[in-house]
Amino acid sequence: MKQRSKVSFIICSYNRAGYLDDTLQSLVESGLTSQPAELLIIDNNSTDSTPEVVKGYQQQYAKDGNTIRYIKETKQGLSHARNRGIKEAQTPRVVFLDDDIRATKKLIPRWVSFFSSNPNALAAGGKIHVQFDDPRPDWMSHFLLPLLGHHDLGDSPRKYPQNKYPFGGNMGFRKNIFGLLGGFDTELGRKGNQLKASEEKELFRRIRAENIDIHYLPEAKLFHRVNEERLTEEYIRRQAIGLGESIALQVQNEPNQRTEEIVRELLKIIATFLLFFPYAFSLQLPKALMLIKFRKWIAEGYFGINAQTPSP
Repeated sequence: MKQRSKVSFIICSYNRAGYLDDTLQSLVESGLTSQPAELLIIDNNSTDSTPEVVKGYQQQYAKDGNTIRYIKETKQGLSHARNRGIKEAQTPRVVFLDDDIRATKKLIPRWVSFFSSNPNALAAGGKIHVQFDDPRPDWMSHFLLPLLGHHDLGDSPRKYPQNKYPFGGNMGFRKNIFGLLGGFDTELGRKGNQLKASEEKELFRRIRAENIDIHYLPEAKLFHRVNEERLTEEYIRRQAIGLGESIALQVQNEPNQRTEEIVRELLKIIATFLLFFPYAFSLQLPKALMLIKFRKWIAEGYFGINAQTPSP
C-alpha cells in the first residue's frame, strides 16, 4: 500500500539536464523513495533533455510506489516556477532544492522529521556547502562563497537571528504560509540567463515582519555544485549587478527602506576595505581586489536601476 506523502520536494530547473540527472540520483540514494514524500520537477522552458531525464526517474519511482511529477511552467523566471510548484504540491509542506545539488543521507529524512515533530513551524532552512567541480580561483575568498550558495550557521539547531535568512537552494515551508503572505515576488529572481536575485530574502522579510520564527536545520545538509562557468570574473560581475538591481527593486517604493539599504551597503563597503588590507598584506591580492570589485558591481546594479526608475 502506498504511503501517503507528507512533504513535497520541489526542484525548479532551466536547461540543466546534466546536473539535474546527478541531483535526482543523489536524492534517490539519500532515501527519498523510502520517505513519505513527493518530488516535483518544474521545467521552466528548458530546451535541453530535461523532460527525458525526468521520465527516466519517473519509471524508477513507479516501482517504488512514490511520486515524481514533471510540470512545465511557461512563464519565464524562477519565482514563477516556484509559485507553480507551491500550487501543484499535493502535501501541506514544501521544500525547495536547486537542480545542481548533491543530497546527503540525512537531507530528506531530516526535513520529513522536522515537519512531523514541529507542527507549528512555518519556515526553515538547511545547511549548504559548496562543492567545486573545477579548481577554485585564487580570487575566490571565503567571503564570496555565499554567492555560490554556501550557507552554514553551525552544527546546532536554532532559530535564525534577525540578520540571517535561509538560502533558496535548501528551504522549507508549511504551505499555508503562502496563503497568508503570498508567494515569491515575480519581479525578483532569475529569469532565463538574467541573474537577478533576492526573491527569497524578500519573502523571508515578509515572514519576519509577522514575527514568525525561522528554523535552522544543520542536519538537512546538501552540497551545491559549482563548475567553471560560475568561477569566472564575468559571471561574478553579472551576479553582483543582478543582486544590486534586485535590492533596488525591493526598496524603490519604500523611502525608509531605501535609506536603510544604503546605510547597510555603506557599512559593507567599509567592512570590505577593512578586509582588503589583511588579504593584501598576506600576499593574497587577487582576493582583496575581487572583494572591492564585487562591491563596485553591486553599486552599479543598484544605481543603474534607480537611474531608470522615477522617484515616487
